[in-house]
Amino acid sequence: MKAVDMAAQVINVASLSWIDNLYLDFIPEDDLKNEDQSGNNVTDCLLIGTDNSPTGWGNDKFSQLSKAVEIQLFYSLNFNLDTDQCEVSLMKLFLNAGWQINRQSESQDPDTGQAIKTIYVSKIINI
Repeated sequence: MKAVDMAAQVINVASLSWIDNLYLDFIPEDDLKNEDQSGNNVTDCLLIGTDNSPTGWGNDKFSQLSKAVEIQLFYSLNFNLDTDQCEVSLMKLFLNAGWQINRQSESQDPDTGQAIKTIYVSKIINI
């Protein structure tokens, strides 16, 4: 199973009400245009696979895969919840599902002013 599919399962099971749209790999161009025209009133979550490397080497064979995902949160301009609490709850979901939190970064879209949070998670899968 692809890493983004595994990460999507973690988010979908939790039914996080503050995430309006969940995208895997990319946000379709039409959705981007529609959201820009409506004033970025939704919070999107984009999952991008960043690693699927063999690991757990022994006798010239590998027994594990290192899976990693970049989680990008594009907050609505009208977002009225505590983003720290939302992000902590999301990270706890991943920790409880056996993922590691690797690092985070924050930025702001210079054109729209939209807050963007990026969280990197990873997991070792036995094969």
